[in-house]
Amino acid sequence: MTTQLDSAVRRDLARAALSVAAGSPWREVTLARLAHAAARPISDLYGASLGEAVDCVEEAFDRAIAESAEALDPSQSVRDRLFELIMRRFEAMEPHRAAVLAMEQGLDRDPVLMAAAHQRNVRCARWVLALAGLEADGMTGQARSQGLGVIIGQARTAWRGDDAGDFAKTMASLDKNLRRAEEMFGRWAGFEAKPKAEDGAAAAS
Repeated sequence: MTTQLDSAVRRDLARAALSVAAGSPWREVTLARLAHAAARPISDLYGASLGEAVDCVEEAFDRAIAESAEALDPSQSVRDRLFELIMRRFEAMEPHRAAVLAMEQGLDRDPVLMAAAHQRNVRCARWVLALAGLEADGMTGQARSQGLGVIIGQARTAWRGDDAGDFAKTMASLDKNLRRAEEMFGRWAGFEAKPKAEDGAAAAS
């Protein structure tokens, strides 16, 4: 459950976590050290944890997606809009690569951390769906969020293997899995229905 920290505290905690994680093993970081880096009394972090600090960082990256959402081309396909929005998140993460990788150290070996990471990916997916103009609530929205959350997680794994500043593996993973979702689930998942073969033949005649 998310701790009820003030929004300003969450922003400061995110900045502090990124700063500290860039130069220290994440498992050695303490709340006292984060409070010092945030220039706040530790009482401001009452009820928080290192996991909460990661949540604050991920929220900051999610918010960065929306900074240029108005610039999305409405004529783009749903798949292209989703691709562009998700890639904006990786672009926001890239300057903090060392810190993010430090926070994820041991993630693949810890079921608790993996479950928490998936929930963050689903939260990101709901936000991306909303920015793309797709339903993100109700049973359909929940199913879409879960599926897109998996796709974001796979792209994130690819991002960890990219060279700094090179999104080749990230983009390849994201493009492949979005295309696969479009082909498998079509309109139900929010993608436009593909034209039938006979429609294409009629258009060609």
